[in-house]
Amino acid sequence: MSSIEKIMERLAEQDRAQKDGSDADSMPLPTAESSVEEKVAHSPERVPDESGRSEPKPLELQLDRFVSAGYLPENYEASCQFSEFRKIKRPILKKAFAEARVEDERPRNMLMISSAVPGEGKTFCAINLTLNMILERDITVMLMDVDCMRRSLSKIFGVEALPGLVDVLENELNIEDVIVNTAIPKLKIFPAGRAHQHTAELLAGDRMKQLAKELAARYPDRIILMDAPPLLAANDAEILSHYVGQALIVVEADKTPQSLIQQALTCIDATQIEVGLLLNKRESGLLAENDSYGYGYGYGYGDYHSGDQVPEKG
Repeated sequence: MSSIEKIMERLAEQDRAQKDGSDADSMPLPTAESSVEEKVAHSPERVPDESGRSEPKPLELQLDRFVSAGYLPENYEASCQFSEFRKIKRPILKKAFAEARVEDERPRNMLMISSAVPGEGKTFCAINLTLNMILERDITVMLMDVDCMRRSLSKIFGVEALPGLVDVLENELNIEDVIVNTAIPKLKIFPAGRAHQHTAELLAGDRMKQLAKELAARYPDRIILMDAPPLLAANDAEILSHYVGQALIVVEADKTPQSLIQQALTCIDATQIEVGLLLNKRESGLLAENDSYGYGYGYGYGDYHSGDQVPEKG
């Protein structure tokens, strides 16, 4: 704790210097990737806005809550889990902010994370990718909960009671009214909002099409991660795939049948968006020849193209 406290003091001093217009060049420069614990620990009580009024305290992230729920190991940054997701994020970010662009292509900084069926670990992967991506020096992550029935992401972050996507799609609130600032300046949470039984109709409506365009136009420098429902559980994810430039499909190793994976992939037009497969819950040492990236501790990430044969076992 003493090292974290020192880091907090240094960060607080840097913040004060920036607000006062002081020369911060004498301050220690941050590394390209700062510690997750460093960023989570730093949380200002109140932040004045341009009019001088104080805004609500940013959302505190309690790592022990993620640990107890099984999303993170206790010593996260020293774990193989952290190392693997660090490697998995790299091709995603490379595609998200590629300089070469095709006219009218879908925004590749918008990534939908889904699976074929429930229980394969899509929310687990969304959280781990997020915690890795916020360590990048120049990238802000907006984590969206678009699984408006289960709202697992909103619950683990403790924002399930706050307004969110459903409220925006019902034209009751604007984007800026629901985005939650966190204690980590480069992490924003977009809650699901209240539970809704007809989310497919909301997602297919004109308001969602407008919202997707607005998010892409307003935040081109952010990576927007959408935790979506499973593809075969409802058609919500299939609808969402028409708005994003990338889709990451999580597959549970040695459990999800090949036929279900193939069926789920037919829901996505892989000629229009980049589709990646992430093999989750893999036993140590099992490396698949068809993986573009393979790791012996539980994860594999590879591109999927229309017409590719999905391996029966990972």
